[in-house]
Amino acid sequence: MPAPSVSVQDESDEEIPRYPPFMKGLPATDPAKLIETQRELVDQIREAAFASPEVFEQFYMESLRRFACYAHLLPASQTHHHRGAGGLLRHTAEVALWSLQSGSRVLLPGEQAPRRRRELEPRWHLAVFLAALCHDVGKPVTDLVVTSRDGGQVWNPYAEDLYAWANRYGVDRYFLQWRENRGKKHTVVSPLIAERIIGQNVITWISEGGDELVLWMLETINGHPSAENPIHDLIIRSDQASVERDLRSLGVAFTGYEIGLPVERFLLDIMRRLVRDGSWRINEPGSRLWHMDGHLYLIWPIAGEEIAAVINQEKIPGLPRTPNSILDMLIDRKLANIREDQVEGNRYWVIAPAVLAEKIPNIRLTAIRLRDTTMVVDPAPPSVQGKVFGQEKQLKDQPNIPESQSPAVIEPPTPPASSQFSDKPEKAETAKLIQIDQLDGPVGEALRSLADDIQSGKKSSGSLIHVDSSGALCLKWPDALNGYGLESKAILDELSRRSWLVLDPLSPFRKVVEIEIESGEKWKVVRLQPVVRQLMEIGGVQSEPAASPTQSSVSSQQQPTKQGEIEMAGEDTRLEAIQSIIATLRDGVREGILTSEQDGDFIWIPSRKAEPLLIERLKLKRVKIMQLGGVVPDAFISQTRKKSHCYRIPAMPATDSAPER
Repeated sequence: MPAPSVSVQDESDEEIPRYPPFMKGLPATDPAKLIETQRELVDQIREAAFASPEVFEQFYMESLRRFACYAHLLPASQTHHHRGAGGLLRHTAEVALWSLQSGSRVLLPGEQAPRRRRELEPRWHLAVFLAALCHDVGKPVTDLVVTSRDGGQVWNPYAEDLYAWANRYGVDRYFLQWRENRGKKHTVVSPLIAERIIGQNVITWISEGGDELVLWMLETINGHPSAENPIHDLIIRSDQASVERDLRSLGVAFTGYEIGLPVERFLLDIMRRLVRDGSWRINEPGSRLWHMDGHLYLIWPIAGEEIAAVINQEKIPGLPRTPNSILDMLIDRKLANIREDQVEGNRYWVIAPAVLAEKIPNIRLTAIRLRDTTMVVDPAPPSVQGKVFGQEKQLKDQPNIPESQSPAVIEPPTPPASSQFSDKPEKAETAKLIQIDQLDGPVGEALRSLADDIQSGKKSSGSLIHVDSSGALCLKWPDALNGYGLESKAILDELSRRSWLVLDPLSPFRKVVEIEIESGEKWKVVRLQPVVRQLMEIGGVQSEPAASPTQSSVSSQQQPTKQGEIEMAGEDTRLEAIQSIIATLRDGVREGILTSEQDGDFIWIPSRKAEPLLIERLKLKRVKIMQLGGVVPDAFISQTRKKSHCYRIPAMPATDSAPER
């Protein structure tokens, strides 16, 4: 039996109940079929209209078809009347019918000759019909956001009809997001959209019955009728009757039902899960969430990348796919806020939690502020000490941290006389971190050999070493330690085991980082403790602060780091898992199971097929794969590329014929 197609599998997955439920979207059906579903109403409109078959087809039906192309299957409201698919089309058709029926009993003003009355009455009925048809035509503009399944395409109702947009971008199902604070804003834009629905030729034909018919029709659509306008009251009464009838007949059946569930439910659900499964920690080194002085800060944009990864991994339709679009939605839904007092480009909050500043005095983290702590963490965790930069006063009961002039995410530390968060001297703290008085073992011998080669001139210090402002020795990787008989992995493992590395507390598993030296050149380096530099007897004037390592895109899962220690538990296991992932992906490409696209020194592999292969062969859970994607970005990273979620690994060498294990 052939395996089920992806589309069948996806549909099956969406049928599994869960909370919040998945949005299934609305099908981009031919508008002619939508009108056919309202055939009974259309026939009644035909009977009520004072129009010849030619006039009815040319003016009534054409306008109705244009409305169906424009509004398609959109609901009339989120939680009130006609909230189901196609609710707006049904509601407007009902209002149009009942307005026509009421309009036939209205006596037009003035004495009219029989011939004049024959000319006026069909135009009067058409004006009533079109005013009713377009009375809510602005709602799709002001109340809704309509997107494709992946959120990559957004319908612009000013530019084209919904059905035309879906056809142009090949959208088979579209998804709704309700805007906040909608109110009656739709009446402002209704006349603009109505002109497209009605058509210039129709307005010209109605105006032949008198300018007042056109004025009454447009006044009714924009919600500002004059005192003598007879159309407006007809529409209002019919609108009320349609609303009451729908709520009375279907209100109970549709209780709690709505098309286009609010996006905030999905975003909050994802954030809670990231906290629950340990991907996001709180108030400790490596955390994504920091609770300071009653405010909950979320490190951004890295947290946005992780939310986007979940959306892509789980193929949740209708949600944004990039950190910027996710942030815009969080702000629009009043779930988060940013700095309103800053110019564009500096809208994040800049924070320095005290526990991190003890180790990196000039640390700066960019973050957004969540509206309510209990949205993602309940009960709220205790507040920790720290500083928010750019505010007049420091947070309550916190030590002083000098404010930096740079908005960088993390800045390398300057060598203060003592830590701003501790009365203990820096040298004493360093002595706690590593207790060594000589460079021994294979790696120690390699470091001493490197020092000898630099002093003898065999190797150039300017091309291999850099001393940053904290006193850390940066060795160009892997060039500096090439030629001493040790494998790169063995060197890194030994440096980690002996705590000779200077690590970023936010990315404690990243041993090799990228810096920018004074010349502007970017190096990949390992950063060694100042005491190692002293034992190697490498001096030199400390350089200007180098660009700090880029943050890892996935938080580590280790336990909280104790003061005075650098914890490396579990790191070797993670590196081995990453190596196994790379080898398995390469095997899949060689075996023809996976497709790949090369870009420079890397290849990109769609995760949709790669993930099942990794789960089957390595027995890794999906969340584990996602967490590993970014621990060593130069080896394995998980992110969106060309609107598809992919894994990036180093390109296979031309001689690569056996899997790496």
